[in-house]
Amino acid sequence: MNGNLWYEIARQRVADRQRDARQASTARRARAAARARRGSERAQQAAAAPVIPDYAHEMFTELGDAVPAARQGAGHGRETPKNQ
Repeated sequence: MNGNLWYEIARQRVADRQRDARQASTARRARAAARARRGSERAQQAAAAPVIPDYAHEMFTELGDAVPAARQGAGHGRETPKNQ
């Protein structure tokens, strides 16, 4: 075969590989940009903080009393209630 033909075939193969590499790189960049957009959208959604009430009584309306009641039962040592 003609040596010039082999050279042309090799040149076309190199050009094909370079084209494929450019396309793959472009696709990777596009996927990375899409992931970054989705990530920033999720971060913005997750950053929403719960509403903090202005007054303490609003914090405990669903829970009842803000301070738990004393435990009933026999205490031992220093923790024994004085009225027993």
